[in-house]
Amino acid sequence: MQVQVIYASRHGASKKYAEAIAEVLDGEAMDMANTSSFWGDAVVFVCGVYEHKLNPDLMSFIDAHKGDLYGRMWAGVAVSLIDDERVMGNEKIGGPIYVRQYLSLFDRPPLALGNFPGAVYMDQLTSDEKEQVKKVFDVLGKEPGDIDNVDTEKVWTLSNRIKEIARQC
Repeated sequence: MQVQVIYASRHGASKKYAEAIAEVLDGEAMDMANTSSFWGDAVVFVCGVYEHKLNPDLMSFIDAHKGDLYGRMWAGVAVSLIDDERVMGNEKIGGPIYVRQYLSLFDRPPLALGNFPGAVYMDQLTSDEKEQVKKVFDVLGKEPGDIDNVDTEKVWTLSNRIKEIARQC
C-alpha cells in the first residue's frame, strides 16, 4: 500500500508525527505547502489544533482539493494537548471533538482517526496562544514540559489500523 502523509505544522509537532506515521507505513510525509498532487492508495492528514479547531490552513487545503480527494481512502490525525473529552468553561474540548472535525470534509468514512499529544514550545507562541495554552494546562493540571513530542505507541496503533482496514477495502 502506498501512503501519502500530508501535514500542516506551525511549531514542529505535527511534522514529527507525520514523519513517524510515514515511516511505519512506508509512505512519504509531505508539507501541505509543497503538495500539488495526490498519489497512492491512501492519504493521511496530520495537523495541530489551534483555539480548539484543526489547523485552518489544512482544512482550507482539503476543501480546495475535494475533487482530487473524492473517493480516496483517508485518515486524519489531530495533534493537541488534550487526549480525552473535557469541559472548559461551557465548551467541550479535547481530542475526540477535534479529530471529528475532519469528518465533514470527506465523502466517505476514514480508515482511522487519531488524536496525539503534541509538545508545546512556549517560546514559539504568540502571547494570545500562550494565554490559551496556559488555560488548557490549568484544566489538565500539567505543565508544558509534561507532554512528550511523539507517542510511538499511538503512531503504531493508528498505522496498523490503517494497514488492516485498507487491506479489507
